Amino acid sequence: MSGAAPGAAQALPQAGVAVLRGRYRRRPEDFRVDEVLGFAPAGAGEHVLVQVRKRGANTAWVGAEVARRAEVPVADVSWCGEKDRHAVTTQWFSVRDPGGAFAPAAGEGGDGWEVLASARHVRKLRRGDHAGNRFRLRVHPDEGDATALAAPVAARLVEPVPNYFGPQRFGRDGANLAAAAAWVRGGRLPPRGASRGRILSAARAQLFNLVLAARVRAGTAATVLEGDVAEAGLPTGPLWGRGRSPVTGAAALVEAAALADHGAWCERLEHAGLEQARRPLVLRLASPEVTSDDEALELAFELPPGAFATAVLAALGPLRDAAAPAPEHGGSPP
Repeated sequence: MSGAAPGAAQALPQAGVAVLRGRYRRRPEDFRVDEVLGFAPAGAGEHVLVQVRKRGANTAWVGAEVARRAEVPVADVSWCGEKDRHAVTTQWFSVRDPGGAFAPAAGEGGDGWEVLASARHVRKLRRGDHAGNRFRLRVHPDEGDATALAAPVAARLVEPVPNYFGPQRFGRDGANLAAAAAWVRGGRLPPRGASRGRILSAARAQLFNLVLAARVRAGTAATVLEGDVAEAGLPTGPLWGRGRSPVTGAAALVEAAALADHGAWCERLEHAGLEQARRPLVLRLASPEVTSDDEALELAFELPPGAFATAVLAALGPLRDAAAPAPEHGGSPP
């Protein structure tokens, strides 16, 4: 029952041969994400939904800025999911404002963010409330003509893509996973809050990635095995927690073998109050599009909540994130 970290930095196996090598995210505008809310604000209620465009800032920091503008506690501001920092993204925040005092106008904002729209609503936003995210990414090939590469890239995007958790889930330089490994070795979880959630999420994500990697190596990531639990015709992998695993037969044997060296991780998660859940092993991209110009390919697609565009890029080949870490100091958007 190993307590060692499974190794988030190691290369995860992919199905098929690489069709593209290059760099993405040379600048924030090369990585665009638009949150698809999936419903219209009610127009009345004790909450205000605020659509924000941000550039070079993380979601939690912008949420705190929105709270400051609304003159409410940070706990009264919520959102559907984290969005990339080194990117230009749009997303919705909810602000509890029963008195009706907060009515931000389009164009208001601050360093790295601005309000696009706002409307009142009957309830707060919770994680996963949105329908998905629409991505538009520019990738600069290392070699070859971008126009000639568009066809094989487009062909790959209509195939199932391994639904790995991306490196964002494991924290900067794997810090969240390192904290999870320390917890597994006998450390204490932080009190309930964001830090605790990040540690548990990283631990679950890494175990899922191990199972998915085993299925990719075996060529069965998109195949429903005997005993699998399927969602919408796709096999699923474990988000570990307490309760009996629902998989049996051949699927259970694969999962047991993939996690054989990580029993301590499983046991810790079982006793952390999390329930067993499942996640699709592969993604089918919605509305994929590929265009090109003289310099780069532009990829557009939609993903469900919790899926990572970096996992889609990894399925194309060895692509490098060109975003340089920004210095952290007092007033800059983190």
